[in-house]
Amino acid sequence: MYLRKHPRRWREGDVYAPHDLSPAEAKKWKVVKSPKRDVIDMLGVNPLDNYRNFSMISEFMTPLGRIMHSKDTGLRPVNQRKMAKAIRRAIGLGIHPSVHRHPEVMKMRGRINTAMNF
Repeated sequence: MYLRKHPRRWREGDVYAPHDLSPAEAKKWKVVKSPKRDVIDMLGVNPLDNYRNFSMISEFMTPLGRIMHSKDTGLRPVNQRKMAKAIRRAIGLGIHPSVHRHPEVMKMRGRINTAMNF
């Protein structure tokens, strides 16, 4: 009950006055959260049906080929799991490279790097 009235999280060592515990002061700290809607819900698509969509899969991967965190994607947990499954499915079927960059580009960079080392 106390936490509902006072949304501010006090930490050890914080200094406060009696006025800081008043309802008027608590209103200043209250955060109004809007309902969160992610891209998948807005578009109304199922990621598991779109595992062949290269551009959609690429948007949710880092340049090193890892699946982006939900903090970065802004997806709800349900859609984040579906997207991760779609990415793993695309990589497993060989539709999408396991590294975001195209393998041919990586080969060319490898040739350039080895040529520069000599």
